[in-house]
Amino acid sequence: MTIKKKILENFARYTLVFLLVLSFLGLIFVSVVNPESYFFGEKLGGGKATIYLLMGGVAGIVIAYLLSKQKSGGEILSVLYFGYFFIETLITNLSFRFGFLISPLFTMGLVISIVLLVVRKVT
Repeated sequence: MTIKKKILENFARYTLVFLLVLSFLGLIFVSVVNPESYFFGEKLGGGKATIYLLMGGVAGIVIAYLLSKQKSGGEILSVLYFGYFFIETLITNLSFRFGFLISPLFTMGLVISIVLLVVRKVT
């Protein structure tokens, strides 16, 4: 593996870890302050929302751990994680007639995850 590919892989990996931790903190904050969430356009509140938010946050931390330890499968799980939240946010916004509003966090995470997956599979 060339040095440029290694630098790109490390940058993408650590950026994803940062985004996953940021997502975790955001989900924990929402679950503590106001446990409300949307699941493909359906509003969740109270205990259901708290469980949904905490499960999303814990999944992100597990993926961040896998990426930081360079375990196999971390990049695929990060694509699935950010892809899920990207699509879920898009569908929720469309169901409330907000249009094609996308989340910058999940969009950036999805793009970087795909780049990391391609870099790792090419080498």
